[in-house]
Amino acid sequence: MAKMGRPKKSEIKNNSIGIRLANDQYSRLMQYASEHELTITQVVQRALELLFQSS
Repeated sequence: MAKMGRPKKSEIKNNSIGIRLANDQYSRLMQYASEHELTITQVVQRALELLFQSS
């Protein structure tokens, strides 16, 4: 039988970061993610792309 599982992605993401947020920042992040049906990771990745584009 062939081995089954999740297909390999072309871009492997091995790096992770951890940050501390104040309660109000965390609440705003969670609310934004919920309203836009995104994960926290997706929100942060989009914010970083916007930041990098403006540099």
